[in-house]
Amino acid sequence: MKNYKEIVGLDAHEDAYGNNIADTFYGKGGGYDIIEREDGHFTLNGDSDAYTEKFELWSHIQKEASSHVVGKVLDIGCGGGKHSVHFQEQGLDITGMDNSPLALKICMERGLDNALLCDVLHLDEKVINELDTIFMWGNNFGLLQNAVIAKRFFRNCLKMCKKNAKILIETLDPYGKAFIMDDDRRYIDDNRLNGRLGGQIRVRVRYRQFVTAWKDYLFVSKVELTEILAGTGWVITETFDDTEIDQYIAVIERN
Repeated sequence: MKNYKEIVGLDAHEDAYGNNIADTFYGKGGGYDIIEREDGHFTLNGDSDAYTEKFELWSHIQKEASSHVVGKVLDIGCGGGKHSVHFQEQGLDITGMDNSPLALKICMERGLDNALLCDVLHLDEKVINELDTIFMWGNNFGLLQNAVIAKRFFRNCLKMCKKNAKILIETLDPYGKAFIMDDDRRYIDDNRLNGRLGGQIRVRVRYRQFVTAWKDYLFVSKVELTEILAGTGWVITETFDDTEIDQYIAVIERN
């Protein structure tokens, strides 16, 4: 029996990547989301097939970290169910969470039993609890926006999670190989001069006529992640590293 819970989500005109996923799923086209940064920098965000690809096509760090995903699981930013559907097929009790109504619709049509329409600002123990694993892959750590929200999120996780739970976050080091263009470096330097984390970028997502509101999206180095975790009750215990682009998955446990 399907279990769909609705807390808060994108309005229809904002659901850019949900429409991208849906267009591909229903054979209407699809392609790339456009990520527009406030300084005018544009990038293409993985084609819509990337939201539903099979385990064999996952990155090596996601495959390696998969052994830590156990028990009752929450997938934050589940997209088209790339990870959630796979882990459910492995027998795990998993809930896919996203703020895109269309993305969750696709997840459930692909077979996902538990879907949660929510964003990290509204996520707490009243929404879901008794979790063994939370993961935020595909750089979805960025959904936490800034250090203040991130600290609050990890403190909330103490109430949402069991004692031996793990949180797996994926991000890019903003001072590494993925941010080497001149305008990237200028943007990161300006952030730090203005008291922001270097990888705290302000963006919106476009696809066809659909566009999200402007929001911050956060990339952090391991040092910055350690500083965010200080005082939250959580520590990094292991990392899986993609040295080609300085991307990593951190395994986080209670200290």
